[in-house]
Amino acid sequence: MRTSAPLRRRLLLIPLTLVLVVSVVAANSASRRSHAAQSKPVGVPENARVVAELGGNGVVAYVLDQRLWLQLEKAALERNQAVIPRVAAAIRTMRWKGHPDVELKFSPEPREWIFSWKSPPATDPVIEVVFDTPPVALRDSPPAVASGDGSVMVWAYHASTFGEKLRYEPQPFKNTVGYWVVPGDYATWDVVIDQPGTFTVAVLQGCGEGQGGSDAVITLRQSDAVKAEVPFRTIDTGHFQNFRWNHLGSIQVTAAGQYQLRIQPAKIAKNALFDVRGVHLVRQATAK
Repeated sequence: MRTSAPLRRRLLLIPLTLVLVVSVVAANSASRRSHAAQSKPVGVPENARVVAELGGNGVVAYVLDQRLWLQLEKAALERNQAVIPRVAAAIRTMRWKGHPDVELKFSPEPREWIFSWKSPPATDPVIEVVFDTPPVALRDSPPAVASGDGSVMVWAYHASTFGEKLRYEPQPFKNTVGYWVVPGDYATWDVVIDQPGTFTVAVLQGCGEGQGGSDAVITLRQSDAVKAEVPFRTIDTGHFQNFRWNHLGSIQVTAAGQYQLRIQPAKIAKNALFDVRGVHLVRQATAK
């Protein structure tokens, strides 16, 4: 069967069209890669990744290991503040990248962190934050798990806080659940206990001079059911950031599983309950 000349010309054009389409797609992909590379802030490592969960309005967050870089866009620069979700990690240092002498203020709120300034650096306004552990969004923070002897340690930076004022304060001199001034506010941690038994309970707490004597309770819960509890009284440590272990007593855990550990005030004696940096559940050995 003989094809017509116009049809032959159209068939010959098909491979050329496919080549052009592939070339355009490749060019667009290369352009996107080039744009992404050009848009990364000065001084941020090439292998740092964008973490959308730690960014905000006008703020692009990059993470690598224990570092977080906040690239500020027009919206953040115009309002003189960068607002990001609360991070589950303790802060070691924070500064303007490449401009350590330019003023930078920080305010940890219950659900978000606010970095603010009067005047940003004239060039490359990027905030660099170094943490003690890799920064993750609170919702991505895993439950605390038992160590080899069955004991469980929880730290302030993993706490979820509920209520009006209570919050995690990540500054190096604090690293605490604090601002505990409202009796209805409480803090929780998810914990996994891998074997039943008797556990002694201790809280690493600070309490200002003359502020001790408040009553509170630590409970282990599954759903809404309280499975174990220990009431206790806060101790005066001379300052809210002077942390000491307060040994509270023992609880009996009858079954392994995942629990919610909760600290809740019963009565705040004066201005505030206390600051808490950690809670330790120490499994006691049993005689054989």
